[in-house]
Amino acid sequence: MGPDWHTPYFHHTPGTTSFIEMMRGATKVMRQCAAVKPGEKVVIATDPNKIRIAEVLAAAAVGEGAVPIIVMILPTGAHGVQPPSPLVAALKESNVYILATTYNLQHTEARIQALAAGSRGTTMPQVTEDLLITGGILADYEECDRVGRRIGRLLEKTESVRIRTDRGTDVRGQVKGRRVVYETGLFREPGQYAALPDSEINISPIEGTAEGTIVVDVRLGPVGVLEEPVTVQLEDGEVRSVHAGRQAQAFWDLLEVWKDRTAFNVAEFAMGLNPSARLYASFLEDEGRLGNGHIGIGSSYAIGGRVKAPLHVDVIFKDAVIEFDGRVVYDRGHIDVDH
Repeated sequence: MGPDWHTPYFHHTPGTTSFIEMMRGATKVMRQCAAVKPGEKVVIATDPNKIRIAEVLAAAAVGEGAVPIIVMILPTGAHGVQPPSPLVAALKESNVYILATTYNLQHTEARIQALAAGSRGTTMPQVTEDLLITGGILADYEECDRVGRRIGRLLEKTESVRIRTDRGTDVRGQVKGRRVVYETGLFREPGQYAALPDSEINISPIEGTAEGTIVVDVRLGPVGVLEEPVTVQLEDGEVRSVHAGRQAQAFWDLLEVWKDRTAFNVAEFAMGLNPSARLYASFLEDEGRLGNGHIGIGSSYAIGGRVKAPLHVDVIFKDAVIEFDGRVVYDRGHIDVDH
């Protein structure tokens, strides 16, 4: 267990009056991130674990003159599992959608069909009341977007990406022709989406090309924050082994239980852009924290790849160094795209 394990952050405990402080973050979602307009239909998908968060988001939508609609489903049971069809239909009728749920609906037909119908929105998987009050939500998402676009313009012209860390991560993959996904935190135009309070850009490597070793030292998908680093070995675009400790076996079991090779697919290379995000404080902040990288496993069809798997999970590591065609562009959060 490393010296930076204990989170030195004040966490806001849910209470009867926490609604008051959550309004600041909820209003930012509606105003800066979504640019919600009077009369727009804002569909907020939630589940019994997150209903108070859905209510404060609805209140913020009302404050902007919009029309909120809360749709509550039961938790789907895993990230990337398809939700009930009535929710899919509701999202297609929205101008803006907010997916404030226990499990991630980003890599599902619900989100894809909503965007195709002209909506815009954000997923907020595992969102807590704390995340609408402090940490990553305090970021200037316009600045995150500017930085992300600068990196993305170079990534759009890149053939090969390499991601490494001093702890032993060293992964390569081909990305030529794949679109860059800008989940920077702004979703003001039809078809744009985010994963608040995360801010990142990502790209799906060409199937079968991802190779190397990931040393995960932050968070291992839904298994959670790590007791000790876990090594994930990649070969021919798939996870081949996961080892070192109890949590490694739990992660392997999570992939294997589906009895489907697509669950092992290397789906995503991503880098965080959010300087306000806290380390080890939450899944969404760990993904988007400036300096962190993550690699997605499972479905890639929702982010420009070709694989539709039964789930999508992310493994997260800190102090990432990322090269585009041999050139270091992202060095532990320091961005260099100007030479």
